[in-house]
Amino acid sequence: MSSQTVLSPHSSTSFSVDVNAVQGDVLIGLAKKTEAFVFLTIKDDEDSRLAFRQTLKSKLLPLITTTQQVLDTQRKIEESKYQTKPGEPKKILPITGLNIAFSASGLKKLGVGETEIPEDAKAFIASQKSDAVTNLGDPVDQTGQKLSTWSNEFLQHSIDAVILITAPDHGLLDHKIQEVKHLIHCTTSHTFIRIGVVRPGSEAGHEHFGYLDGISKPKIEGFNATEADKKAGVIKPSVILVGQADTQQAKPLDPSQGWMKDGSFLVFRQLQQLVPEFHKFCQDIADKNPQPGVTGEFIGARIVGRWKSGAPLVLAPVEDKPELARVDDFDFSDDLVQQRCPYAAHIRKTNPRDGIEGADPNTAVLPHLITRSGITYGPELTPEEVRENKTKHNRGLLFVCYQSKVEDGFQLVQKVWSNNPDFPPKNPAKVTAGLDLLIGQNGKPGPRVAQNITSNGTVGDTDPNNIVTADESFVHPLGGEYFFSPSIEAIKSKLGA
Repeated sequence: MSSQTVLSPHSSTSFSVDVNAVQGDVLIGLAKKTEAFVFLTIKDDEDSRLAFRQTLKSKLLPLITTTQQVLDTQRKIEESKYQTKPGEPKKILPITGLNIAFSASGLKKLGVGETEIPEDAKAFIASQKSDAVTNLGDPVDQTGQKLSTWSNEFLQHSIDAVILITAPDHGLLDHKIQEVKHLIHCTTSHTFIRIGVVRPGSEAGHEHFGYLDGISKPKIEGFNATEADKKAGVIKPSVILVGQADTQQAKPLDPSQGWMKDGSFLVFRQLQQLVPEFHKFCQDIADKNPQPGVTGEFIGARIVGRWKSGAPLVLAPVEDKPELARVDDFDFSDDLVQQRCPYAAHIRKTNPRDGIEGADPNTAVLPHLITRSGITYGPELTPEEVRENKTKHNRGLLFVCYQSKVEDGFQLVQKVWSNNPDFPPKNPAKVTAGLDLLIGQNGKPGPRVAQNITSNGTVGDTDPNNIVTADESFVHPLGGEYFFSPSIEAIKSKLGA
């Protein structure tokens, strides 16, 4: 926890959320160097469903990591770092983590009735496979119905649950995977696994395009937010946790849905990144715009909104300043005409902060923020890929985020902000921003346009013709699902048997 004053309606030593009730990945994220996502389908007969519920309560529940345990782990890691003397190798604490979440079909198999899930949780009920076509803009075939980039494992199987397992090394991870598979194998008809790993050496914490990730993560009022977090976004617990009646807008749960309190909707996406192609695109754009300081690195920073070090463009518009690598104490209120950071930049599209003219971020932005807890997957670039500027191995991000309602969180960020060329609307620069060139989707392969990417930070921000065109997407969704991560109490008294 920060030493700064916690923004809390209570004292700085009390939390507005029950840290023993909320699963550990939701608000903070499980500690990890590697992570497995075990997707499973529960056998659809009465005996198997009952047996799974019994296993859930008696065997899996004791393994689940709570938010309090994550806080304890963070403290242990810090103590270990402090106790390590200069020159000594870092100690790797053998701490593993485990969380579980269920899809709508999974909850049904566990006995949850239709009226026990809010009617307005439409995306969750329909599944991501459906939402990807109707709202997310994932590429589809000529029929407009079949997802063309999704893998067969996500397309052909009904996924009932996902078990998240984290560890500091592959040995411990594999041991935990085998333990879990032994517990569930009799009650499941199908399982498959996705494994992620933090990138090696100096690239640890960076996603595969090369940018430091996980810097901008909204803090929770009364839990982990401080004064320094206000510009990045301090949100009410109800934005992430179901059933938190902490604002006038927070809709109280129906009594039949009370079991969902302190749970959160988990979005999983496997996102393949075309890294050599992205790097070549940035360099090609720079070569076509011979201005002082306009390099491939600069173009990449304009697309992302941060330099690879993590330094934000709004504070370092012309050149990288690594000393600002983890700075998140900024907004766009003094950059409304995008002189320093383009409207289309990834970090501005996905969290506009106080950067939409005439809009109150308390209503236009903060209710739509999400907590992210993903991990990279796949190998590092090979010399052949670098030489040929072409992807030959699957790599990318196992994206995970949490929110109290998919439609207000992930779906809105993807559909209304990232995929929408007209966002932000009615901007003072009077331009069409274009897509988020990292994650923006438009339902089909082909050109994607963004405005003001080539500007050197001082000109071009109001020129509607100052655009770049990417012939293809640099991120391909390979599949995913919507899940509900229930509270410890819900598993104990509602879902388990």
